[in-house]
Amino acid sequence: MIETHRRNSLLLLLISVFYFTQIIISISIEGIVSIFPPAFFFVIFGLIMMLLIKKKVNAKLTMYAMIGSMYLYFYYLLNDSPYLVNYFFMWLALPLSAIYQNIKAVLMAGLASIFLTFYSFFYLHDEIFPNVIKEDFIYLILFGIFITIFLIVFILKVREANDKLQDLAYHDPLTGAANRVLLREKFDLMKHENVDSIALLFLDMNGFKKINDTYGHEIGDHLLQIIVLRIDGVLRETDLLCRLGGDEFVILTANINDTILEKIKDRIKSALEKPMILEQHIINVSASIGWYYTTEVSDANLDELIKKSDQAMYKEKKLKD
Repeated sequence: MIETHRRNSLLLLLISVFYFTQIIISISIEGIVSIFPPAFFFVIFGLIMMLLIKKKVNAKLTMYAMIGSMYLYFYYLLNDSPYLVNYFFMWLALPLSAIYQNIKAVLMAGLASIFLTFYSFFYLHDEIFPNVIKEDFIYLILFGIFITIFLIVFILKVREANDKLQDLAYHDPLTGAANRVLLREKFDLMKHENVDSIALLFLDMNGFKKINDTYGHEIGDHLLQIIVLRIDGVLRETDLLCRLGGDEFVILTANINDTILEKIKDRIKSALEKPMILEQHIINVSASIGWYYTTEVSDANLDELIKKSDQAMYKEKKLKD
């Protein structure tokens, strides 16, 4: 939502640059009188859009209003000044709509461009296309369809690339578990949601260094991947498993109490107790788990939660030793 607000502001800036370029061309061709009354419409449109952006009205609603207003302006402009240059300027609105990386926005702009092409070709033909035969109309429509499809494919490719980058930025490359960046973002999000409590479980694998020394780091890495899969399998969808580093993990959860935390702890231990078979080696693992939770959500501090749950985990580890 914040990103859409930012793109609304960027699009308004680009539209303004685009508009002033257009009026400079119009003034050079016809004089300053030619920019009126369309200039009044643009000023009204700009003020309304600035108000919507400043007040942070629903970002998607503002997005559609922005695109719709662009084409209303061009409809008015083409009727007032039916020139080929203004028709070409109209087509620039379609790639501008792709700034949102939103397929619905591009489809809306594509349909609006095709509609204005139809209107311009058949109702303003003598002014805009005096030397174009009506049979060539289909090529203008095909051009609009091609550009729309091209932009949609481009958006899908950008999304795919962004997803891969986001996965690298937010997840541990070895195990696929969340990293500290995602942990902190999730924690900050929880603080602003309507949750009753926030909790953190701290897990440390017992004797993992010995496993690495005995079987090698490659098997140790595969073991960590299996451990993450097993832990994820007993967590709720709203819980977040994060690898802090080495064989240390934390689980961020909310709307929970000490009874539920103990049940989660027991489920994790049961899942890890089952022997793991790697390259014909039967390996048994276990974990020391400590937890800490708070109901003072607004004052919660992630580093403090990690510290307290880490201390609880070491207490359990000492009891085992």
